[in-house]
Amino acid sequence: MKTALRETRPHCTCIEVNNVGYDEAARKLGCKARFLQDRIRRLPHQKLGESVAFCDCDLRVIQQMFTVIPDQVWELLLNQRPAETPMPLSLRSIKPAGARPRAAAVT
Repeated sequence: MKTALRETRPHCTCIEVNNVGYDEAARKLGCKARFLQDRIRRLPHQKLGESVAFCDCDLRVIQQMFTVIPDQVWELLLNQRPAETPMPLSLRSIKPAGARPRAAAVT
């Protein structure tokens, strides 16, 4: 049974059923419910009788489908050098911090 579900919904990693309808899905995505309704045939969703439901995995895929990354940003991302990691200190370069300042005596 689980294998059949994975084959029909390979993008879904949900462990617990947490489906939402058009209104809640639109709120989570920051769009109008009508946007989802007009494009439902091209969007990942679940059809439960006459009702449509979306899980969080469906919403992630929808968000990826409509993500726009300008060419300039792609170039920056592709040409980005990995952050340099500092070289670990050798034992010889580690020096004691020195004595702590003593607190003044209260008389």
